[in-house]
Amino acid sequence: MDKLDRVLSPLADVLSNNKYLRSMANGLIAVMPLTMIASIFYLINSIPQIFGIKFSDEVSSAILLPYNFLFGILGLACSFTIAYEHSKNYKELKPMLSGLVSMVTFLLIAAPLADGNLSASYLGYAGIFTAIIVALVSVQIFHVLIEHKIRIKMPDAVPPMVSNSFEAMIPLFIILGGFYLLNVFIESTTGQIIPAWIQGAIAPAIKGADSWQYQAILHLLMQLFFWLGMHGWAICAGFSMPIQTTLLSEQVAAYTAGQPLPHITAGCWNWANMVMVVPIALLLFCKAERNRAIGKLALIPSLFGISEPYQFGVPIVMNPILGIPYVLYQPILVIISYFLVYSGIWPRTAIEANGAIPMPFSAFIATGNWMAFIIFPILLALSLAIWYPFVKVWDRKCLKEEMEIKEKEKLAAESKKAAA
Repeated sequence: MDKLDRVLSPLADVLSNNKYLRSMANGLIAVMPLTMIASIFYLINSIPQIFGIKFSDEVSSAILLPYNFLFGILGLACSFTIAYEHSKNYKELKPMLSGLVSMVTFLLIAAPLADGNLSASYLGYAGIFTAIIVALVSVQIFHVLIEHKIRIKMPDAVPPMVSNSFEAMIPLFIILGGFYLLNVFIESTTGQIIPAWIQGAIAPAIKGADSWQYQAILHLLMQLFFWLGMHGWAICAGFSMPIQTTLLSEQVAAYTAGQPLPHITAGCWNWANMVMVVPIALLLFCKAERNRAIGKLALIPSLFGISEPYQFGVPIVMNPILGIPYVLYQPILVIISYFLVYSGIWPRTAIEANGAIPMPFSAFIATGNWMAFIIFPILLALSLAIWYPFVKVWDRKCLKEEMEIKEKEKLAAESKKAAA
């Protein structure tokens, strides 16, 4: 435990306290409602098909219009939200202005004019990494310029809203002009605008992320951080969310175009989040009163993806016995989930499962696939088998402690009675 703490705690500090990664994660989290609303229209179009009702192409296209639109502006939205969040690291910057400068700059380089119209090709998933770079770099430049007082300073009598607008003019001109010249240079040397060039450069990394190896390592790291008492998902979100968002968006683009879905680890594919396995294991395998009480308390919240009652109640955090299955069971389920999709047993999807809906109903709603009610109990049973020996060892320890406490209480009561 000491060795793991010495190795992982500094890494967690770097990942969670790094202002760039934190801004990326917070900005991407801010656009999640867009993808959730888009998913509703996906479900409206797909759920009737479960019962043999198929819409005409015209009706289906009309239903999916908001779905396609919201995913189609994901990069544009990220360029604003990430800059907005990143500007909060500098007290002299105004988040709204920073987000606006970033979004306008992103539009300039990602949506070139074609026949008098803006091209939207890179406003969605294809421009997400460009949006991240533009947001972070534009805010940094803005910060340096304001810090060195390279701005139009208005008299104090001018209303703040007007003054702020004038202060942004010089930074906007420098940021906009700088990115525009860079875009012209890259296009003249490579024949591609910045988003296309970046998309080509990161394509191997995105492809590599769509693998069981990457997903297993990611979940292993998240569980390790959770076990150390840190929020594993929040720590890893800075680097994992841009990749997962891109994978899902490419999935959406293929679905919209009527093409085969390209990715395995996108959408509703992952059965690893068996949060309810620990309370069920405590209730099935334990005799110690404290474990059974925690199992009863944590069961209902765990069905809705809430694990804190047992993480800190058992506790799982820093527990050398229960830490082993806690760290390992999700990577194992991730690998199984990957090959379930790879083999065709579970479908590829262009929608995320809703974590607020208990499994397996969330998976069924997202896909309309009845296999959800077969896969879930099998993987739950496997998870319980992984937890069983460790829970039994932990329960014996707890039972011994409870017996010792009861014995002490009994001796104290007898001593008190004898003294009376």
